[in-house]
Amino acid sequence: MTNRLIIQKSAADIGVNNACAAIIQGITVSSDLSFLPLLTANLNHVASRLYKLGTNRIYMGFSQQLEKLGYHNTVSANEKILKSFISKGIRPINNIVDAYNAVAIRNGVSIGVHAYNQANDIHVFRSEKPMAFRPLFSKKEVTIPAGDLVYTSGGSPLASIGKIDADAHDFRLTDESSSLLVVVLGHEDTPHAFNQAVIEELVNSLREKMSSLSYHFLERVLVQEVK
Repeated sequence: MTNRLIIQKSAADIGVNNACAAIIQGITVSSDLSFLPLLTANLNHVASRLYKLGTNRIYMGFSQQLEKLGYHNTVSANEKILKSFISKGIRPINNIVDAYNAVAIRNGVSIGVHAYNQANDIHVFRSEKPMAFRPLFSKKEVTIPAGDLVYTSGGSPLASIGKIDADAHDFRLTDESSSLLVVVLGHEDTPHAFNQAVIEELVNSLREKMSSLSYHFLERVLVQEVK
């Protein structure tokens, strides 16, 4: 069975119809600082052009997406991480996280990366009812409100966008992870080709240190096409 990225109409209606996802296999998670120079260079490049971000449709589109979800004057995830790195400095996490942060900052997007060893489809939708969710590094579950944007695997949320803007703790990367799922949901101003190029940029970056890795994109299916 080929994994699919199934986008329901509720998500497509707020501009997520161009979402893209891929599975990357053969990765090695470590605490080395291989991608710290790339992350630093990309951060410095963007930080020197902060005055332009207010008119950048890709960067600002995530805040506008939150407004469509009913969250006005809310700081989006891509803006949070950029401002955190600028104000507090870069805090390396591991080689994979550093690599995708570098790519995310350079492109002004949010990227979801999750440990993934399942054969389940990924479903993207606005939650119809409250859902239990344990955010990354949190000790307790919280509740995703109805109407927030989520994507799931096997019925379990991998990430939430809205009141709770976080990845799931249960799908976090560990030193044992060898396969991961990468998701770029994007918004109405990020074409599918752009979202796919962001993932390909991440793959190419990782390949500089992991030449044997492989990857494939999930088939993208709008809900009207699901049989």
